[in-house]
Amino acid sequence: MRKSLDRLYAVSGAMAAFSLCMIMLIVFGQVVFNTIDFIALHTFGKSVGLLIPSYAQFSGYALGFTTFLSLGLGFRKAAHIRVTLIETALNPKARRVSLTLVAALGVALAALISYSLIELAWQSWQWGDTASGLIRVPLWIPQSIMALGAVIFLIAAIDTLVDMVRYKQSTALRAIDPVEEAM
Repeated sequence: MRKSLDRLYAVSGAMAAFSLCMIMLIVFGQVVFNTIDFIALHTFGKSVGLLIPSYAQFSGYALGFTTFLSLGLGFRKAAHIRVTLIETALNPKARRVSLTLVAALGVALAALISYSLIELAWQSWQWGDTASGLIRVPLWIPQSIMALGAVIFLIAAIDTLVDMVRYKQSTALRAIDPVEEAM
């Protein structure tokens, strides 16, 4: 089970990395087109009009994909920002209880976010909502990918809660972060 979950987080992280690369390609491509257009305008007196249709919209979708698809992997690898001021002052038993409660709260919030995004994608599909712009993308498509990322985050949150209840520790909620310890 552990290998399957880690593989799920890795695949989700890889899809997030791919989405980040797509942002770079879309924006860089449009910058190259703008440069060619600028040179043509100043050299020949006429604009070529090169454009990646709906490039801002697609790079925005890719940013949403990157954000949501990276949540599960980032959480399980403890790459998230934590405020540990109170936590470090607690004794080990109180720290474990505190971290278990935090993990339970994380599951509740991840479930709420997942439910809301799934409901949003479902309603967009039912109503036939499409994006405005040159390319009218059905909104349920990007919303579904964001919902998938939220569900993977929910799985990661449940995984962390199970670790805390079962083993009294989790790699996602390390008692003391090595970086903080060095400081």
